[in-house]
Amino acid sequence: MRAFPFPDKIMSREELLRDLLYEKIPKNDLERISDKAWETGVAAAQAVVKEYGCDRQMKEIAKMSGLTIEWSQKDNIAGNVRYFSEYYSGRKKITLYVESISKWAKINKLPVNEAEELILSHEYFHFLECTRLGLTSKQYTVPNIKIGPIILGKSGIRALSEIGAHGFSRTFYELSGKSTGDKMNNKQNLLCNEAINPLEFDGKKTAEKIFSLSFMNMFKSNKKRR
Repeated sequence: MRAFPFPDKIMSREELLRDLLYEKIPKNDLERISDKAWETGVAAAQAVVKEYGCDRQMKEIAKMSGLTIEWSQKDNIAGNVRYFSEYYSGRKKITLYVESISKWAKINKLPVNEAEELILSHEYFHFLECTRLGLTSKQYTVPNIKIGPIILGKSGIRALSEIGAHGFSRTFYELSGKSTGDKMNNKQNLLCNEAINPLEFDGKKTAEKIFSLSFMNMFKSNKKRR
C-alpha cells in the first residue's frame, strides 16, 4: 500500500513549529488547536463529497464551484522555496505549476495527474475558507503586542489553515475510494507551508494571492529553472 504523501493528523501538528508566531502559543494549546483545525478540514471534505458525490475528481468540483484552473509549465522556485500551486481569491483562480508538481510526483512515486488532484484539493480547502468556512487561521489568535494586561492587536495562526488543508486533502482522498498507507516513506517528502504571518490576510491583500503551497528545502541543490 502506497503511503499518503501529505501529513496525517499527528504529523500535521508539526506545521505549528514552522509558524512565525509559534513562540506566542501556550504549549498546552498546541495539540488542541491543531486537532481542531484538522477536524475542520475533515468535516469540509465530508460535506464536499456529500454535495458532489465520491466519483468526481477535484478538477471537476473546482470548476463546478466557479474556479478557474490554470496550468503553468514552469518549475516555480523563489529563493530556496519551490511552489506547487497558488490560489487567488479575488480572481477565483488556482494556478498549478506543472514542473514543480512533476518533481514532487516523481519523488513520491505518484502519477502526475494524481499529484495534481492532491495539490488541487489542498488549494480547494483554502477556497472554501474564503467563501464558506472562514479562515481556519482565525480559530486561534495571539496578541501582536502584550504589555502587562494591555493587548494591542491580535493575529491568527497561519499554520492552522495548512493543517486544515491537510485534513481536507487526506479525507477527500480516502472518501474518493483511494487507499492510503499509515506511515510516511520519507519525512523529507512532505509538503510544508511557508508559515507566512497571517497579517497578510487583513486588508487589501485578501483580494490578491493569499494561499500558496510550497515545499521548502526540497531539491535545494537543483534550483535551476527548466
